[in-house]
Amino acid sequence: MSKKNLIMGVVKHYWWYKIEPFFVSCARYNGENCDIVAFTKDLSAFTRDKLRQYHIHCVEIPDRFEHDGPIDYRYALYIDILNKKRKDYDQVLFCDTRDVFFQSAMFPAPSYEPYLGVAVESGAISGDDWNRRWMQERFGMEQYEALKDKNVLCAGTIWGSSDVIYSFCNSMIDNLSDPKFNFIDINDQTSYQYMVYNNVVPVEGAKVHFSPLVGGCVATIGNEGDFCISGDRLLCPEGGSTAPALVHQWDRHKILYPFVDKHHKEKRPRIHWKRYHDYLSFKDIALSSYHDKHYLNMFIACIRYFLAKKPKGEKLWK
Repeated sequence: MSKKNLIMGVVKHYWWYKIEPFFVSCARYNGENCDIVAFTKDLSAFTRDKLRQYHIHCVEIPDRFEHDGPIDYRYALYIDILNKKRKDYDQVLFCDTRDVFFQSAMFPAPSYEPYLGVAVESGAISGDDWNRRWMQERFGMEQYEALKDKNVLCAGTIWGSSDVIYSFCNSMIDNLSDPKFNFIDINDQTSYQYMVYNNVVPVEGAKVHFSPLVGGCVATIGNEGDFCISGDRLLCPEGGSTAPALVHQWDRHKILYPFVDKHHKEKRPRIHWKRYHDYLSFKDIALSSYHDKHYLNMFIACIRYFLAKKPKGEKLWK
């Protein structure tokens, strides 16, 4: 019997409509052969209900990470799960949740060799203001000069065979905490590129599978314009026939909002107001309704939100 696969992501301070495309499409295309784990914190009752509806395994983020950002601690969360469960899974993906949707199964076949999957963007490190600055500040000018002509690699989607991902996470934690490297605002993106391009893949015999924008299983399109929509698929390149399994950074393109709303969100059922009593659930309904242009539901939810009793000191309506 073949092993299942594992998909993990962090969900903190997100309303349901922000993460809905990720979990709806993930459950649709990966629900049968993958366990889906969400590390959660500060979610409304409404959002938690929706995650349970899609059979997402929710793991509460420990309080010790309360004052840190998800980028700083997510690898520790992944390691906690992989320490216990990595032998149960064939392949593992961890990725962002807010700006990702799936178009097909992420792992259509078992892995036959140890590998690390890497999403490649079309631009060079030297051509991106953020990645150029991060590389210079964290690793210095000598390392920047050695890597500046390499393509940007995106740390928002990392996948591979289970043992390789586990070892890579441990190496990433070591790199992020290494005092000889400068600490900057976004550390893992720069460390990730440094490790891949310097062949820091800590499993002997493991190969790096680069996934380009065109023809790859993962497309990171935040800085790209070479794509088009054909029916219910986003294709890369424009006029081509390749539909990546996973699309990342779609929300940077306003033209894709109607497409994602139509194909990667659930159909809106009639809202049964009696089910909801938590004031945060009214906020979620209001925001989701506004996003979907269901203004009557939005108005009712706003009224119920402001009439509901709020916990002392709570200031989440922003």
